[in-house]
Amino acid sequence: MMNNETNKEVETFEKNFFDWLLSKPNSEEISPALASSSPVVEENQKPPNEDRLAKIRVEEEWEELDPLDSEEIDFPYYNESPPTTLGEVPTVYNRFESLLQKRLKAEIEAKLPLFPWEESGYDTDYPDVETQNWVSQIPLWVSQMKNIRWRNLSIPLTDSVAYQLLKSCQEIVQSDLLPGKRLVEAVENLFPGQSQSLNNLAGLVLVGQTRDGELMSSRVTDYNTATPRQQMLLSLLAAKEILASLTLTCHLNESVVRREWETAVGWINIEAEYSIPKDRSSACLRIKGQLPAAGSLKLQGGESYETTAQCSEPGTLSVELFAPKPDQKLQLTINLLNGEEPLNFAVCLQPNSKS
Repeated sequence: MMNNETNKEVETFEKNFFDWLLSKPNSEEISPALASSSPVVEENQKPPNEDRLAKIRVEEEWEELDPLDSEEIDFPYYNESPPTTLGEVPTVYNRFESLLQKRLKAEIEAKLPLFPWEESGYDTDYPDVETQNWVSQIPLWVSQMKNIRWRNLSIPLTDSVAYQLLKSCQEIVQSDLLPGKRLVEAVENLFPGQSQSLNNLAGLVLVGQTRDGELMSSRVTDYNTATPRQQMLLSLLAAKEILASLTLTCHLNESVVRREWETAVGWINIEAEYSIPKDRSSACLRIKGQLPAAGSLKLQGGESYETTAQCSEPGTLSVELFAPKPDQKLQLTINLLNGEEPLNFAVCLQPNSKS
């Protein structure tokens, strides 16, 4: 409280000082004032000539005196009344104030204050800031959301909605819930109390009966301007695509499964292969990840298995799991720049679809 009052007083003083400094000098008003500053006398009563001459000499001395030209000013009328007055304010005070005002203005204009970077010796070289310090301030994984599409339709989402959807989808991607229930759980925190409407729309989304025209005919290009029903539909479609992107379904001895994910610092490229090597009798899951920055890959198979690979700069990492159980679901965790929120994928192992 004390600091606030002090700051207000300082601000008031500064404002008043600069208002006074920029105001019109009083010296322009002094000369005519001096000319008319003689005491009023009656028509038949005039002061002696000697008194008039003495008064003029005093006025001329004060006109020539610049109080700032000397280090010390001896005020000649310290214990006496000033020789002339203009109303209730002594004329000599006005003169002194005018000279002080002019001198201060001249001093300030001759030596203007400098910004910190204009001063000599100011260090303009900023210290190197580690990338994670500024990346942590933005949603690292949300950059991928602009690449989420449904058929030929882009899905416009705000960053906050995309972040909430991504977070929810990562929490349920490992679950064994039915597809419709997974979609509803992924978006229901955005639409509290709308479970029935979400269930109805989720069923349409899953069977592919969602009407494209409901979005395209209205030219929905902004999530915030969409109707509540359109927002539900956009969120469900986005959740469906996010869950699909976060799921790597690998069939034994079939083609490599690939994923790309755009981050705030570049692209992540993932390759997952589930096969039986020629020199081995059991299957092997091998996952390779190309990271745009320092980070890690971690593959977990329940509580019994975990393997991690790390790099201190952009590069390629790989993790392997030998003799995994059939139909096993594992978790692949990618971390960049020692971030607190990693990106989690579900790796689903399936037998050969042709057998």
